[in-house]
Amino acid sequence: MNLYYIIIIFAISVGTNAIPFFGTPYTLVASTLVIKSGINLINIIEAIAVTAIGAAIAKVFMYAVGYGVEKRIKTNKNISFFMKLVKGKPFYIALFILALLPLVPLDDFAFLVGGTAKAPLFRMFKITIGAKIIKSSIEIPIEVFGLIKVAEAIGVSAFELGIISSISFTVLFIIAYKLDWEEIYEKAKKYLNFGPFKSL
Repeated sequence: MNLYYIIIIFAISVGTNAIPFFGTPYTLVASTLVIKSGINLINIIEAIAVTAIGAAIAKVFMYAVGYGVEKRIKTNKNISFFMKLVKGKPFYIALFILALLPLVPLDDFAFLVGGTAKAPLFRMFKITIGAKIIKSSIEIPIEVFGLIKVAEAIGVSAFELGIISSISFTVLFIIAYKLDWEEIYEKAKKYLNFGPFKSL
């Protein structure tokens, strides 16, 4: 793959993963550039490796933020809510699972929590880069061939569709970033407790 494209993928992977609870679909951007460069095994492997490394490095920045501004971070409603869910021994299992999840970058909060709790950074990094390699290995091939098939069906180029999709998902992430997830959780819990699912 062109070095310029590799730098773009790395920069987007780092930059978008360094903002709490926000990020463009960086693997989709990588998939779009794989299509632009030419679909072959080497380009796909390079995209997987670069996105995984970039995303994992970004989490180190998140850890540093949590470590450096512990008191301020603890006042964030979403982070306080997240901390309640990852206490104790399951933390590293939760980190691995969260790092695998598509769309919602909840592992950002895991690293903020890890920073405030002064959890072992290298251990967290190893877990995260492993999860990100798996995540990118699944997402990028699916996205590449998905873009091609959808583009053929609607009569546009796969590269153009990739750009449009990346922008669209970025807008959705901006909206999600501004939501109060604790309030949504409390409303959902209230509905499940008192609504039609009370007996479950």
